[in-house]
This record gives sequence, C-alpha cells and structure tokens, in this order.
Amino acid sequence: MKQLGYGVIGLGRISGRHIEAINRLEAGRLVAIADSTHEKAQAIAAEHPDHPAAYSGYEDLLADERVDVAVVLVPTHLHRDVSVAAMDSGRHVICEKAMAPSVRQCLDMIEARDRNHVKLMIGHSTRFQAAFLTARRMIEDGAIGQVLGVDAHFTAGATQADEVPRDFWRFKAGAAGHGYVVNFGCHYIDASRSMIGADPVSVSGHIGNRFSRGVIPEDHYVITAICDDGSTISIAQYGTRKSYRTPTEGYAIFGTEGMMEAYWRPDRLIISRSGEETRQVELDRVLHEAGPWVREHEGFHASIVNDTPEPVTGEDAMRNIEWASAAYLSSERRCWVDIPLEEDDCAYCGPCLEETLPEKE
Repeated sequence: MKQLGYGVIGLGRISGRHIEAINRLEAGRLVAIADSTHEKAQAIAAEHPDHPAAYSGYEDLLADERVDVAVVLVPTHLHRDVSVAAMDSGRHVICEKAMAPSVRQCLDMIEARDRNHVKLMIGHSTRFQAAFLTARRMIEDGAIGQVLGVDAHFTAGATQADEVPRDFWRFKAGAAGHGYVVNFGCHYIDASRSMIGADPVSVSGHIGNRFSRGVIPEDHYVITAICDDGSTISIAQYGTRKSYRTPTEGYAIFGTEGMMEAYWRPDRLIISRSGEETRQVELDRVLHEAGPWVREHEGFHASIVNDTPEPVTGEDAMRNIEWASAAYLSSERRCWVDIPLEEDDCAYCGPCLEETLPEKE
C-alpha cells in the first residue's frame, strides 16, 4: 500500500484525535505540522516519535514536498482559503467539519478539488460512531421498515461572559460559521442523513439566545426538516445555565415496523419492533474500539490509494451547510426555506443574533 505523508494545519483540541488516527495508519506518516503559535508546533513535534517538521504558517507546510495529504483543522471561517490553497498545491485534503460558513464557500472548495484532480473529504466523525454505523446497516436491511422520521436531542452549556475560554474565536466569529447550528448541528444532521439515507428539501427553524447574549450568537435551536423521501428530521439542542448529563443524547428513528434509539452518550443502540420485546443491539467490538477518527482516516486513505469516492464527499458535506443556512434563514424570515437555496442565499454565512466579543487587542 502506498505510503502517504500527512501535514496537520492547526493544533487546537481536535488535532490530537487526528494525529492519533494518522499514527494508526499502516501506510501513513505524520511529516509536518503547522500552527500560528510556533512554540506549540515545536513542542508537539518534539514529542512525536516521527519528529515532524514544525511550521508557523500553512504556506510553509505546503512548501514541504513530503506532504501528500493536508489535514485542515483551522477555524471554520478559514476552511475555504486554507483548503483551496492546499488543493491548488496538489495536496489531497481532509478538512474538519463544518465544511465552510456558506454554500458558496463549499462550492469553491469543490471546484478546487475538481480542477486539481485531488481528493477532498470533510471530517464528519459522528457518522462513523459504532452505534450510528450499525443503525444505518440495520435500516438498510429493513429492520424498522420504511423510515418515517428522526427525533434528536442534545444539550450544551450556555456561555456566560466571565466563562469565555481563551480560544474565543469560536464565539466572536459566530456570524462566520461558529454558531451552535453550524458547529454542532452539522454533525447531528449529517449523522441523521447518513443513517436514514435521506436529504432535507425544506427546513423550518427556531434559533434563539436565552442565556448567552453578548457572548455567542445563539445558545439553543429547534429545527425540523422535510426530506426527499417524505420522512422528517427534527433536531433540538438546548443551552443550559449549568452543565449536567442527560441519561441519553442522540436519535430516535421511527419506522413503519418499529423504532431505533441510537445514542452517542452512552454508545448504545436499542430496537423496538412490532410484536417483539425491546432489545439492545450488540455493537461490533472492532467498530466500537477503533473509534470514529480512525475509520474516517482509514476510509480517506483508501479513497486516495484506490481512487474511489471519499467516505464524506464535498457535495455530501455541503448538504449539511445548506440545512444550517436554511435553518438560520427560516428563523429570521419566520417561514419554511427550501433546499437547494436560491442563488442569492448561497453566500449567506449565518446571522449575528447578538453582539459578539470585540477583537483581541
């Protein structure tokens, strides 16, 4: 199998997951890392067994001829520019979710992929969790009949002014792809779409801010989508004043012959069928232990070596941004919004629902 050199751009919290996954690839090697804080890049490089080169800018990393694959982990509002530069340099790109703040920027990334004849994958790791992969297989096999709808619920802590972490670009740039709907919701809609094999065609959303005004653009939402097969997907995320664990977080999937409960916390799949007792489905141990980021990188590596479609294509990931944009527009306009979006809405990057934090001095 062809050995590929990997360059990681951006060393935030998620970078550890990707570096660990790269380390587990039989034919992949970390050869370079880059971060605007050069000292951080140097420290991580020194600790890594392969001693990758440490750069302060992604341009320098892309000048390293050993890099075959660029792993783009910068803030969402920079995804388009860094990914396009990487693809224009001839590199394959795996870019962390969300793909980009707007549909137009997603299209720019897809166009760069096509003109450079490289691979582009978006890191929607949630769909690769064991419970959700198993649910997808069972649904495809007809375990609950025809899917009628998905009901999903999640929580996240609302953010107070005195609790803003140092990496507060996630909040001050809320109007450029860092709101709850884009940052979290894109994962939840992606996993829903993947499990049931349907795509939203019309969206209605309520997006609000009860506890985080002046800090982040929104802290809760309830979004309903009608899909191309007639099924529905409803996703709610609630911002809480104090952090607490709910017994379950995930999806209830209703079908004509039964229902499934697929949770990421705890990692569990439960099925209830007409005329049968409710039972918990045993998850594949290999799926459970490998982890979603390993499956993500293994699939992308295989797509490069075998010249097959990426596990999450640019077009696939763009549909999640269409859903998010439609939800924002629906909440603003107080009406249903159809997908695909109108041309004038494709450049929409999300609202600034509340005053955001000032730039750092």
